[in-house]
Amino acid sequence: MHVSFLLVFSALILIGYLFEVLSPRTRVPNVIILLGLGMLCQQMVTFLGWERPDLSTVLPELGTVGLILIVLEGTLELKITRAKIPLLSKTFGIAFLSIVTLCLTLGFWFNLQGYSFKNSILNAIPISVISSAIAIPTARMLSVKDKEFIIFESSFSDIIGVTFFNYLVATVIINAASIGLFVAQIGISIVFSIAAALILTLILSRLNHRIKFIPIIALILFLYALAKGFHLPALILILVFGLVVANIEKVTSLKWFHQFDPKNLIKEIHRFEEITTELTFVVRVSFFIIFGFTIDLPSLLNLNSLALAAIIFAMIVLLRILQLLLLRLPVFPLAFVAPRGLITILLFISIPASQTLDVVNQTLITQIILMTSLFMMGATLFSKKQSKSLPEKENPQEKIDILHNSNV
Repeated sequence: MHVSFLLVFSALILIGYLFEVLSPRTRVPNVIILLGLGMLCQQMVTFLGWERPDLSTVLPELGTVGLILIVLEGTLELKITRAKIPLLSKTFGIAFLSIVTLCLTLGFWFNLQGYSFKNSILNAIPISVISSAIAIPTARMLSVKDKEFIIFESSFSDIIGVTFFNYLVATVIINAASIGLFVAQIGISIVFSIAAALILTLILSRLNHRIKFIPIIALILFLYALAKGFHLPALILILVFGLVVANIEKVTSLKWFHQFDPKNLIKEIHRFEEITTELTFVVRVSFFIIFGFTIDLPSLLNLNSLALAAIIFAMIVLLRILQLLLLRLPVFPLAFVAPRGLITILLFISIPASQTLDVVNQTLITQIILMTSLFMMGATLFSKKQSKSLPEKENPQEKIDILHNSNV
């Protein structure tokens, strides 16, 4: 049994890696392949007459770790400059506008079917959030400009969606006092995030033991769980930490920067990015294969659910196009890259049983994920190859020299 598990697990990781390598050439989003692998594994288990394990209980924990690592991996690649401030405001604006408009639209629609308005909005949030777990890997096949937009937008979408979701779950009555507390929690979370990010960066520069990156990641997970325990928007911590590490040269003007060893720090950050990318790959592949394994395949062809999923998919596309036009942003390829995925699944399975809606079920969620992922293929199939627009990869040694000169 143990040998069989090792054979299957290692084979799936290798197959997932193969498609990860080939995806820039095939232009097929990796999530479609991974879900297909999970479904294929399910059929093989049934065909061979093996006992089908219940893996649904693993998804929430694995998905949470995956979400943290994916947001961290994406933000570690982003460089903040004054010229990018308009991009930040635009991506935050469209992420916020997208969630609010779709939530209200679906919320009113569900409310007309006899459900309470609060429960209707709560069940609409998972469908309204863009999944960075799918969007960020796909963005790497697009131009640099589109890639940065999608990474920022999907990360903001995750943070806004999770924060709004947690607020509705924890709040019995929505009034001025609860909204004020909610805003205060966001402010506290931002301050805590900046302090934690600087401390973690300092620790990263001062650790001399050969084992250092896994403890740092474990500490990040611990701080995330701690923030969640205090009902703070914990994803802000991950976003801020990633941005601080990615833009560490911006703190060279601070008086206490002499505590860092610039040459060693940049090398360690480069290694930290590499191990984060490797861990993110393993968790992402495992999550989507397991989710594909748990899908009830016959239900995917349910015509009633399929019709509802098609209507919601049309709403997603039309509202996104209108928002892009309103903000004077390019419709292609941005309108295509608004997938639902890991964060959608996580929020859906986190809805309290007393607040779930019959119309929003796993079948509907899966159909919407597949539709938005297949639609996203349009952006990857018809966009220019990223290799034509990407600059040469940054040399870590050049960055070390910049930091060294700034301290002279």
